[in-house]
Formats: sequence, C-alpha cells, structure tokens
Amino acid sequence: MKRGIIVSFLVIAFVLTSFSLSACKSDGEDYSDIEVAPYFDEDLPSGVLEFTHLVLDSENCNRIIPLGAINPPGHTFPTDHIYLLQRAKDLPVYAPASGKVIYFHEPSAYGDRAVRIGVTNTMSYYLGHIFLSPEMKVGDTVAAGQQIGTTGNTSCVDFGVLNKNIDNGFINTKLPLTTIYGDKPLSYFIEPLRTQLYSLVIPPEAVGNPAFIYDEGVTDGVFAQDKVGSLSGNWFEEGAFAEGKYFEWEETLAFSYDVYYPNQIRIAIGKDIPFPNLAVINQDNPVNPGDVTVESGIVTYYLYNANNTYAGVPTDIRIGLMLVQMLSDTQIRVEIFWDTVSETKEFTDSSWYYQR
Repeated sequence: MKRGIIVSFLVIAFVLTSFSLSACKSDGEDYSDIEVAPYFDEDLPSGVLEFTHLVLDSENCNRIIPLGAINPPGHTFPTDHIYLLQRAKDLPVYAPASGKVIYFHEPSAYGDRAVRIGVTNTMSYYLGHIFLSPEMKVGDTVAAGQQIGTTGNTSCVDFGVLNKNIDNGFINTKLPLTTIYGDKPLSYFIEPLRTQLYSLVIPPEAVGNPAFIYDEGVTDGVFAQDKVGSLSGNWFEEGAFAEGKYFEWEETLAFSYDVYYPNQIRIAIGKDIPFPNLAVINQDNPVNPGDVTVESGIVTYYLYNANNTYAGVPTDIRIGLMLVQMLSDTQIRVEIFWDTVSETKEFTDSSWYYQR
C-alpha cells in the first residue's frame, strides 16, 4: 500500500476514533461519595446478570473499542465503558437484558441521552448517546431484546456495566462511581453472542482490510491499572482535592497501555499541552510503568504522538521526552520537554507533582 494512502487512512481512522471517545466525556457529577441510588436499585432481587440480546443488530456494529481507551483531557484515565461503533445513524438500540429503568442522563452537548437499567440489586448497565423512546420513564420495566431507542448524534453507543460487589483496586477512590463499580460488559453475554462480539474488538486498521492481521488477543480490555508502589495507573495533580473539591480534567495523568496493543506504553495527561496523548516505542527500551518504583530514580521516556500510530506503533518522529520520578508510593514528579534530540534532561522549577 502506498504511504500516501496509509497516511490518509490513519487520519480518517483517528478522526473517527477520537470523535467516538470525545463523545462521552464525563460531566463531572458522578463521584464516589455520591449516593448510589441512581446506580443501583436495592429493591430489585438478587441474581445474576446475563445479556441475551445484542445492543445493535450484528450488521449495524462496525467494531468495538474495549475498556481502557484514552483520549485526554476528558478521558485521560482509561475508559470504564466500551464503545459500539455503528455503521450508520438512526439505528435501533435494544436492551441486552431485562431490567428496571433507574436513571436518565438528560441531553448532552450532542443532544442525545443515556439510560441506566438495574437488573439485580447489585448489577446494572447503561447505554449512552442514544435517542430514547419518548414514552420511557424511570421505574419502567424493559424486556431483553426490546427496542428502547435509536443511535444518537455520535459515531458510537456507550455501553457500561456496574457491579456493586467488584473491587477494581484503585489506590485513590475519588473517582466516578461508573469507574469504581465498572465491570466488563462483553463478558456477560451468553454464547455465541460473546464470541461474536469479541471478534469485533479490532483496531480501525483491520476494518474492511482482510490483509491486516490482528492477533493480540484483547477481548474485554482493561481500565483499572493502578499498581501499588509503581507508576502504573491514575494520578492526580497535587491540590486536585483542595478544600473538598473534585478533580478537573486538566489535573489528571495516567500511565497506561494501548487499548488494542497492551505491550505498547501510553501516557495521557489532561493539561492543555500540544500533545496530551503520548506514546512510547518499544525500540527505545522504556521501563514498563508497572516496574517503575521509588528505587528506579529518575526515568526518561521518549515521547511520540499516540494519535498517529499504525498497529500500535507511532508513525511520526519523536516529539519530546518526559522525566518522571517516584518520590514515594503516592507522589511523583513529572516534567515534559519538547526536545527531540536530547537523551535526557534535568528537572526544572516547571515540573509538576502528582499524587494518589
């Protein structure tokens, strides 16, 4: 394939993927000390969650972005829900399981809505960026396979599961409840639907391109990546919780991995900087964030634009470098230099401090 064609394809794929991810940015209201009533219905019986129907007809779902995608600033932290990328607009959306409507999220900036449906007293699921049936109201019962609306004004449907009994191991739990209780939606589908959906967990390069081989084995994805005593996972800028306030997007930082290629390091930062979505290439022999500890001292990462990749590997030249040092298990110092040639630098007074 000619390079010009590849570049054009990558631009189109990035625009579509970015639009998908940016379509569901949090409104900053769902934090972990908010009552759980809109998330679970304790009056529902106990039981198990089982998805018996597809959310989109199989011919209408192009591919799936699994858990753990990043797109700063709104999704600096790996996403706690998945994305069902649709082939067209105004497609029917179905309830994958029977349940009780417990909450509506009113029209977003995109003019569409979200619905949260309780299945048991500890399990619920939600669908976002859809136009809901106008007669639907809180308290209604929906049946598995019932059409509850149509696809909204974005390129995807958001799909998440909430499990009140799960422990995702976050070090700092001042997070949205959708993150604290987030679970793996695709794992709850019955067979053969589960296998069918897992086959759609593919990068954009693979769509309509049988010559592209994707065999990384990603199915559900991973969004909970905090590892005690290491760099891996979510960080908040110092002062993010001053005077009881909740963090802002620009105060977030994550050391993560590519959603489709988990051997490729990704760094996402919420700050207003030229390149907030950063990649690190394996050829530079970087230290895995999960292996960085206080004893590692100052670590240098050479940075690339994570928005321009092919098969998980950056296609552009280096754009900078990052210094990071774990000062303790819960505090780090970080500085980015837009320097494309130096092997390393020294911290300056412009460095940032993060905690968790």
